[in-house]
Amino acid sequence: MNTDTVIGSGTPRRSAAAVPPPASLRALQVASVLGGLAQSLAGAAGALLAREVGGSDAVAGLPQALLVAGSAIAALALSALTRRAGRRLALSAGLVVALTGSVVTMAGGAALRLPVVLAGSLLLGAGNTVVMLGRYAAADLVPQAARGRAMGAVLAATTLGAVAGPNLLAPAGGLAGVLGLDALTGPYLVAAVAFAAAAATIAAGLRPDQPPAVGDLGPRGAAPRRVPIAARGVTGLAVLTVANLVMVGVMTMAPVHLHHAGSSLAAIGLVISLHIAGMFAPSPLSGWLTDRIGAVRAAACAGAVLTIAAGSAAVWAHATVGLTAALVLLGVGWNLALLSGSALLTAGVPAGERPRREGWGEVGMGVAAAGGGVLAGPVMAGGGYATLAAAGAIIAAVILPIARRRPERDATAGGSA
Repeated sequence: MNTDTVIGSGTPRRSAAAVPPPASLRALQVASVLGGLAQSLAGAAGALLAREVGGSDAVAGLPQALLVAGSAIAALALSALTRRAGRRLALSAGLVVALTGSVVTMAGGAALRLPVVLAGSLLLGAGNTVVMLGRYAAADLVPQAARGRAMGAVLAATTLGAVAGPNLLAPAGGLAGVLGLDALTGPYLVAAVAFAAAAATIAAGLRPDQPPAVGDLGPRGAAPRRVPIAARGVTGLAVLTVANLVMVGVMTMAPVHLHHAGSSLAAIGLVISLHIAGMFAPSPLSGWLTDRIGAVRAAACAGAVLTIAAGSAAVWAHATVGLTAALVLLGVGWNLALLSGSALLTAGVPAGERPRREGWGEVGMGVAAAGGGVLAGPVMAGGGYATLAAAGAIIAAVILPIARRRPERDATAGGSA
């Protein structure tokens, strides 16, 4: 395959003639809209369905916990499949698993069997993994210097589906009623259709396939050369993990805090939607900034934004408008951390090794999400929401010294000191 070298990175890239057509990026964007819609809709219904089937608030959080676990498992499985068969097959397979999870959850809801609902939630985690791994598939379509913008374009598309999903709870329930099903199984029916459409879009539209470059795989049957994770990779993994821990921890208890403060369900829903928009809508700008000033500096900016956002949430904990602004800013900081951390995690890594790094990055984020969700409740119960947000600000500040430790030159554009 004809390649040249990205100046300052030391890594090969495809020549202009070998760059895949824009149709591949569009296919990823369409699949991201569909996958984001399916995942957010199913996620919004999970706690409600578990509460109805299990008959207790105590089990309402179990579907989300199983989804996070399933996402981590799927990250490792899909990264391994990517190394062997390419991204098209791996992403399509993950979406089919998520489709199966939607159907299983529907069956569990109809039969009033909580274990079946939870098994379906575990499978649904694969959908979340595919939505997040789509950014790396987009990065493979372009030279290294434009990877941030490519990842941003796909994540921005996710915004449309992720924000729309929770707002389809009522229409999906109505559709289920027309079909003679329980209202809370409707979201999973819609999610199954969306996952199927996303899988078909990836299978038909991601062409040519973006495998771990053939030259990196060696002879047929041989494993790709494993590259030890260097300082940039460690920094990227740390940025992704810390950012997800802070975002999930501060955001998880925000609806509960707003409810205790007397906010209506409609108001709480609006705050969540605005936060989700903050998480994904700035992706093009975050991608451009990562390419322009370098991933290390962008990560430092992300740490600063997250620290300010969480600190502001602590200050404005009792003012709905101020807290909403802080949560939107929290989403923006997380978005910048996601793009810069992803770029650092895979910078200068041979294509055959990238899926392994990507998988562990998703596992790190999943563990952080689980930890943030578990710890947020006790911290809030012990000291209130302001204490929780202040703790998030302190943890987010850790990103700043992490990003300053860069013994290696940043391999992304504009990454020089």
